[in-house]
Amino acid sequence: MRFRLLGSTDLEVSALGLGTVELGIPYGIGTPAPPGDSDCIRLLRRAFERGIRYFDTAAGYGRSEELLGRAFPSSTSRPVIATKAAICCPADGSLLTGKPLARHIEDSVQSSLRSLGVQELDLLQIHAPDSGDFISEDLLAIMVSFARRGVVRHWGVSTYGEEQPLQALNHPRTFRTLQVAYNLLDRRLSRTIFPSCYRLGVGLVLRSVFLKGALSARLDSLPGHLAPLHRAGLQARILADGLGISLPALALRFAAFQPQAHVVLVGTADLGELEADLAAFAAGPLPAEALARIEEIAIGDQALLNPGNWGI
Repeated sequence: MRFRLLGSTDLEVSALGLGTVELGIPYGIGTPAPPGDSDCIRLLRRAFERGIRYFDTAAGYGRSEELLGRAFPSSTSRPVIATKAAICCPADGSLLTGKPLARHIEDSVQSSLRSLGVQELDLLQIHAPDSGDFISEDLLAIMVSFARRGVVRHWGVSTYGEEQPLQALNHPRTFRTLQVAYNLLDRRLSRTIFPSCYRLGVGLVLRSVFLKGALSARLDSLPGHLAPLHRAGLQARILADGLGISLPALALRFAAFQPQAHVVLVGTADLGELEADLAAFAAGPLPAEALARIEEIAIGDQALLNPGNWGI
């Protein structure tokens, strides 16, 4: 495993991180139910044993935070755990401001502290909405206050598309990390956002490397209205077959060695998939000819690159 500092923070992280949404709530194509607690804790500890030192979770991921707290109860042998807080009203999705925003974040932070069994959160990421201006003076002031209280060590943001990352990068001293979607079908941010993160010292975390299962063995389970996505996935699978590797291995090796990224997340609730991901990472970068062929794969309707638009 490779280790590095996360941007300009003091957090030492592994190049490969584990996303834990599937441990807490049904997620992905077919929305499989999460495994039992003991299986989840076994998976988390196995990931740690194999060198993973960055775990991604959220207050909204069901029992994911609690499972992480149970898996890593000792502060002396705990990985970096990055969690998230929403800033929208749960009832109607509207952006919170003022005192309601402060109360909402306070409640989320206290819940995360209890679930994880810690006194301070390593990294708290704002869960940005899909679109619109989400950074307000209220939000920035609240973030500063939590840092001064010693409750949140570093702040980051988890974003969608290109508009939200650009907003966050206007405040690099506040948002110390940026989490974005990136995979072999969705390469849009590598030419704009990635260089800016590097220049500003913002830690870059990549998620959705398997595109919610579309770049995995679940590709053929995509419904008919996602046919363009299925066709692009088939092109990637043909390329993977030619290399003698699986489609998930192709997807992971493409994203994991993006030179400006600090952490690449793999999300799984299956121990066998975890071991396969670790083996794919150990195999190293893809050959140059494979990278060139990936550049030829494109999807006309880029809205399909956001699983939130899939309707499943």
